[in-house]
Amino acid sequence: MPCRCEDPDYSHIIAGIFDQCMSQTKEIVSFVFGWLSIVSWVVALYPQIRLNFLLRKAEALSPYFLLCWFVGDIFNTTSCFVLDQLFVQKFLGVFWLSTDVILNSSHFYFLLTKKKYTSSATHFRVLEIFIYVVIAGLIINNVVWAGFYYDSELSFNEAAYDICKKEVVIPKNTARYWVGTILAYATIPMFCFSRPTQIYKNWKRKSTEGLSTGLFIATSSGNINQLVSMFVNSQDSKYLIEKTPYIIAAAIPAICDIVVLIQIQIYKGDQQYKKIDESVETL
Repeated sequence: MPCRCEDPDYSHIIAGIFDQCMSQTKEIVSFVFGWLSIVSWVVALYPQIRLNFLLRKAEALSPYFLLCWFVGDIFNTTSCFVLDQLFVQKFLGVFWLSTDVILNSSHFYFLLTKKKYTSSATHFRVLEIFIYVVIAGLIINNVVWAGFYYDSELSFNEAAYDICKKEVVIPKNTARYWVGTILAYATIPMFCFSRPTQIYKNWKRKSTEGLSTGLFIATSSGNINQLVSMFVNSQDSKYLIEKTPYIIAAAIPAICDIVVLIQIQIYKGDQQYKKIDESVETL
């Protein structure tokens, strides 16, 4: 349901679709990068889930990586409800937790059953790509048309809509605030420590076979866009000091994600040479 804002120069599109008030250019740009980060995180786990089901094996992922990520998302989702954050944040928390359950379930199922069948056709088929394009097109089309509609409605019939609700602020002297804040900060070491375990496993195996490149492209994109969103929003020293834990929580994983992507390229080359050597030996 769209809402209106008290500031006369507010963005009708953001108020209409997201029920939030934003008027300054830097706020809107920060908001856009924030949503680019969210979109990256929404699709992040799918490439690895898909690859697990195609290969029917899950040796590539570090169990500590999965565990840290899962526990981090539990803390994050719980803090959203404890601090009574916006509906979108609660929904995304539940969504990410659900995808964690699917990925962890597939990982440990294939690890325990040790299926011998592996599919050689892990590339994206034409029909599969077509389905993804249609889904993305429908989502973008709906967002664009909703934006035009709400912009028109709030421009010509603004009085018909209520003032946007402000985010609930929990008093700092309450147990609820401290429990929610501790849970929110507890996600930081979980997300930071998850990547080094995967980097170590890749190095130990000298292989990244079975590891999805798409997973780490999406997570690095999510972290980088989150960093850009925070720095665009404000360069005030007080603001940056307050956001330091969240900057660290995005910067360290982003660096580690890039390291994993480099490992994938290095070990992919080694794997290709290994296959060539094996084929030569069989001649």
